[in-house]
Amino acid sequence: MNKIIILDCENFDSILDSLSNIFNTDKSEILSYLNDVSLDEIWEKSIKERYAYEYLFEHFKQQFKINKSIIIKAYWFHNTRVLKGTDFIEGILPLEKAIIKIEEIIKKVIQNLDKSIKIDKLTHSTATIHKLNSDYDQGPWGFLIKEFAFEKANGIHNYLNVPELVEDILRFRYPKKYDLILNEYQKITTKCIVKFKSDRDFHPDTLAYVINYLYHKINNLEMNYQCNTNISNFRKTIPNINILEINYYQ
Repeated sequence: MNKIIILDCENFDSILDSLSNIFNTDKSEILSYLNDVSLDEIWEKSIKERYAYEYLFEHFKQQFKINKSIIIKAYWFHNTRVLKGTDFIEGILPLEKAIIKIEEIIKKVIQNLDKSIKIDKLTHSTATIHKLNSDYDQGPWGFLIKEFAFEKANGIHNYLNVPELVEDILRFRYPKKYDLILNEYQKITTKCIVKFKSDRDFHPDTLAYVINYLYHKINNLEMNYQCNTNISNFRKTIPNINILEINYYQ
């Protein structure tokens, strides 16, 4: 029976511990490699048919051999904003269920501000409708690397600042009062990261994102979207029993 190894990207040290188990090596060796290797040199020597981070991972695997007798499972991180005290007893919900709760919060926000605020449109935006019609876009979503949520990365939505769904609703229904309502929404909610486990096997090729993240972190480079990846649960609720930890942030 194959041994199960958990990939836990909670923090820098847990990532290294996980990789040392997956590649059956000491984490000091991984650190040494990432300190010495040059992504620019690897890219210049490549045939440039893929992304640079993929060539970095291929180079990494030439130095470290994955333990083929293992099965990898990963922990994931759901980034959001919730009312203080939210316990996720119902689990992490897909869009079609989460939208009901979000609209209740927005209604409360408007009542706190001014009951005379008028809704511009009763329907959902095209973007929201598209997501509601797609099992993949329904989520719920999880990111692989927790601390990426606190990195400055161009082109990456900050879900701790405002969930994408909230932004879609406010921009479409209350365009003239968007900033006012969003500010109040942020006052009554708090940043939240939910750590959960998935029953799916983790494909080893996805480790390319982890190696790229570590390389950028160690070399103090600006992060980009290739330094993390995510998972959709395809319209299925992530049950409470799969939730490992809930962290709230100011």
